[in-house]
Amino acid sequence: MTKTTQSSVAAERSSGEPVARHHSSWYRIWASRRLYLLILPGFGGALLFQYYPFLTAFYRSFFSWDGRNAYWVGLNNFEFFISDPRLMIAWVNIGKLLVWNLFVTMTVPVMVAYLIFRLTNDRHRYIFRVLFVLPIVVPGFVNIILWRWFFANQGAINIVLRGVGLDAITRPWLGDPNTALYALMFMGFPWVSSVTMLIYLAGFLGIPKEVLDAAVVDGATGLKRFFKVELPLIRGQLKLQVVLTFIGTLQGFETVLIMTRGGPGFSTQVPGLRLYQAAILDADLGYACAIGTVLFVIIFGITMINQHFIKGSQALEQ
Repeated sequence: MTKTTQSSVAAERSSGEPVARHHSSWYRIWASRRLYLLILPGFGGALLFQYYPFLTAFYRSFFSWDGRNAYWVGLNNFEFFISDPRLMIAWVNIGKLLVWNLFVTMTVPVMVAYLIFRLTNDRHRYIFRVLFVLPIVVPGFVNIILWRWFFANQGAINIVLRGVGLDAITRPWLGDPNTALYALMFMGFPWVSSVTMLIYLAGFLGIPKEVLDAAVVDGATGLKRFFKVELPLIRGQLKLQVVLTFIGTLQGFETVLIMTRGGPGFSTQVPGLRLYQAAILDADLGYACAIGTVLFVIIFGITMINQHFIKGSQALEQ
């Protein structure tokens, strides 16, 4: 509380007037009005470029809208959402991608972070941390284009297979409906996300040394120490990565757009790409808004559930 505020409160106490009203929300806002003025531009930008587009999209989801002309259609867009054959395939594909991404996120980066954490030499720990983080400087678009060449008919994978005499199994991996989705899953091998690994590593490094020493004294070593002591103590990081993976997988479509454009056929179609196609290719902006609204509700619900469990686990730990 500022000196001015303290003096005014003291004066009112001496005069016998009630002080409780000074603790109202409006009074606190007025007392900190300069700080609120400083955050006002940022909040105004959020309202203009984040909240307003979402509210507009929700409103337009009840219209047949091509960007210029809009006609009220009620729930027709949502009814078509349920029966859209391309979206039916997209939900199946996104389910497979989601299960795979969750499996990868909860295994490989955890193991790499743990191995770095267990290094006894701080210099070696720093070197390996830098080496795993270094690929993050490569633009994502370049990485996608590189993997598209790997999967091409004359790409690196087929070159290696022909070199070892396995010509029979070579194929255009992204051009075959039976392999295209699995090729997308294979992207990023060995699946060590730099940011995810750093989050897990920070969790391991945040474990109190006293806890680890007590675990060793109690006979918890090796895998027993990992599963019984260390892994439960990074539960917050694990839950964070689960919700981020849900959000990223449900929203993402850039990789699919560049790699396959949802093909061949609809074998790699995902909801985010269907939204893009409805808005850009079909000029059906009302239906695209309906898809975006449903995705928002799903992602928001998952986020709230995750926050509930995180708060619950923090309360138990305290």
